[in-house]
Amino acid sequence: MAHIPPGAALRRPLPSGLTLHPPDSLTGNRSSLHEALIVKRASVAILEAEWVAAAETEVARPASRAVHVDDRATWDKSAWQRYLTAAAAHEADYKPRITRLLRDIDRLETLLALPESAKAA
Repeated sequence: MAHIPPGAALRRPLPSGLTLHPPDSLTGNRSSLHEALIVKRASVAILEAEWVAAAETEVARPASRAVHVDDRATWDKSAWQRYLTAAAAHEADYKPRITRLLRDIDRLETLLALPESAKAA
C-alpha cells in the first residue's frame, strides 16, 4: 500500500506553459481528428465493398446465363437467395470490424462537435 503524506491531496497549479497533452494530441489538433475520420470512413467503405464482393461470387457460380452479377436487375429469386445466404455466412468476417469502426467514427464526430474551448479543458 502506498503512503500518501498529509496535504498531498492539495493540488499545486501547473507551471505556466506546461500542457497535459502534446500539441499533436487528438484533443488539440482538429486536423488529426478529421484525418482519422476520413481514414475510418474509407475503411468502412472498403470492408463493405469486400463483403458485397464476397457474397456476389456466390451468385455467379451456379447462375444461369440470364443472370449478370454486375446487373442486379437480371438477378432471379435464386440468385438473390444465394447472395443473402453468402452475405450472412460472411457476416462474422466483416460485421465486427465495421461495427468497431462505426463506434470509432461516432467518437470522433463527438469530439469534432465539441467547441475548441471544451477540448482544451
